[in-house]
Amino acid sequence: MSDSGGLPANIILVRGLPASGKSTLARAVAAANHLPILDRDVLKASAAQGYLDDVEAGELSYVQLLLLAEQQLALRLGVVVDGPFTKDDLLTPFITLGRALNVPVRLIQCVVALDVLQERIRGREGQVTLVQWSGDSGIAKLTKRLEEDAAARSLLSPRPVAGAELLAVDTDQPLERCLEIVQQWLVKAQDKGMLGSRWS
Repeated sequence: MSDSGGLPANIILVRGLPASGKSTLARAVAAANHLPILDRDVLKASAAQGYLDDVEAGELSYVQLLLLAEQQLALRLGVVVDGPFTKDDLLTPFITLGRALNVPVRLIQCVVALDVLQERIRGREGQVTLVQWSGDSGIAKLTKRLEEDAAARSLLSPRPVAGAELLAVDTDQPLERCLEIVQQWLVKAQDKGMLGSRWS
């Protein structure tokens, strides 16, 4: 057991499309469980402001997330990792890390209707980092991504991944309700002994 509010060390991955509510929910889950949070957008923005293009910055940010998660687990702390994880193979290193350390991997997928995504992206112009989609240009990027990328389209609905327990959360509900659903899920898993012992 860790000192993180009684929750054993585990990797909580929060996945979803831009504006799906993943960052908001990830921060709430981290705060409620006294866990460190690793935000992929923060790492990507830092890399992009330096010397990398968008693709390189994105790739580097996932490498950094994994290294930072491993550090937290070495301290016997759980960790919340916030990122889109559009492709399943981006999740694989975290699942492998969990298995190597006998730490369960919990996957929260934030889902919401496409029109809600578009409304959120339009409304957050000027309120997010340069690597995050916002305004009409952000909606155009989302539309293009969904048209061209089957993996991105698949995130509009829950998608289980081998090696991680999955909880899909419809973030069109109030944040308090979303957090309540997650907390109940974590407690139920702990009570059933799933944390630290069950892999799908």
